[in-house]
Amino acid sequence: MTATSETMPTAGPPTPRSRRFRQWWTVVSVLVGLEVRQRVRTTRWKITLTVAFLVISAVVFGSMFIALSPAGAAYRDWAQNLYTIVLGTLLFLGIVLAPTLTATAINGDRKDATLAVVQATAISNWQLAVGKLIGNWVSCLALLMVALPYLVWAIVAAPYGIGPGIVGVVVCALLFACYCGIGLGFSALTSRPAGSAVLTQATVFFLLLGLPALFGLLYTTTAQEHEVVRAQYSWPDEFSEPVRTPPPCADVEVTETFHHTERIWWLLAPNPALIVPDIVAPHDNPQVYGWASDTSPAGPTLAAPVAEMLSSTRMGPYVDAPKCAEQTVYYSSSGDNGPSAFYRDQRAHQHARVGDSWYIGLLINVAFGGIGLIIAARRLRVPAGRLPKGVRIA
Repeated sequence: MTATSETMPTAGPPTPRSRRFRQWWTVVSVLVGLEVRQRVRTTRWKITLTVAFLVISAVVFGSMFIALSPAGAAYRDWAQNLYTIVLGTLLFLGIVLAPTLTATAINGDRKDATLAVVQATAISNWQLAVGKLIGNWVSCLALLMVALPYLVWAIVAAPYGIGPGIVGVVVCALLFACYCGIGLGFSALTSRPAGSAVLTQATVFFLLLGLPALFGLLYTTTAQEHEVVRAQYSWPDEFSEPVRTPPPCADVEVTETFHHTERIWWLLAPNPALIVPDIVAPHDNPQVYGWASDTSPAGPTLAAPVAEMLSSTRMGPYVDAPKCAEQTVYYSSSGDNGPSAFYRDQRAHQHARVGDSWYIGLLINVAFGGIGLIIAARRLRVPAGRLPKGVRIA
């Protein structure tokens, strides 16, 4: 009789970590393919992309017609703002489309009795959640592919350069992924697809409109009085002849109110309409104060004032005031066609954070999307345990 150890199977070597990693993502890629094919096969998705292309085309050529014909602007001035126009349109369409896609990704499959079939396999809850997130995100990226001709045109025509222009598009795509994560979380939390769609849209529009409104409500609470030295001019009560020289001036100490917006600026950080302009603004054309030739040089684009406003809000007030030495005019009298010292320092203070806030807003959006993904993965665990009322298993 032979020993039993000769016939018993022996345990093989442990699976390498790299192999397990590849197997994990292979399953995710299968789920991504299923999600994408499910979207591509529907006629509604094709109609949505067609409508999106027509909307982008109408915005681009409509803005060009308005700028060149009624407004009488030069093609150069319109073309350098094309990047802001195209990215703004894509952000609006993505804000509407991305949450809607994922808002029914889980409860919609559960309603159609297809989710339990997938959960009955060896697929883990995290693989299922990540696969649905990436699949719906890839579907949203079709918006960028539809607008690719206009994106190439805008990046080439913009004064920012190829690198910053591409970074702006990549950040726009990452924002779509964040909104998909938010929608996925609400889809796992609620049993009705319509309810999750409404909650997702409300959350995204709260980031876009609600937080700025909250900033406006809290603006008055940031007021604080400071003692500053300001120029005080002694103007005569009546003018018998044109004033050719400045009136007598004295520097006096006064109490003025300043709003410390640096305390609540973070409420504006996750706003997608402020994130993309802040990326490209540091590479924009400089401010033009004067020129010697007949043709004026190209000035800043529409992204510059948006980024400067965000920077000024983050930096807070410039606690100072112009003195008598600054004269009464904005420009200096030295003939350099630039701001005088006070206004130059004030502008430098307000614009010190241009280009330094977009990544903070992106991280906040990533946090919201990550929370949605975690919620979805936890609600997809098998066995599910206790489920909310109205949720079906199969």
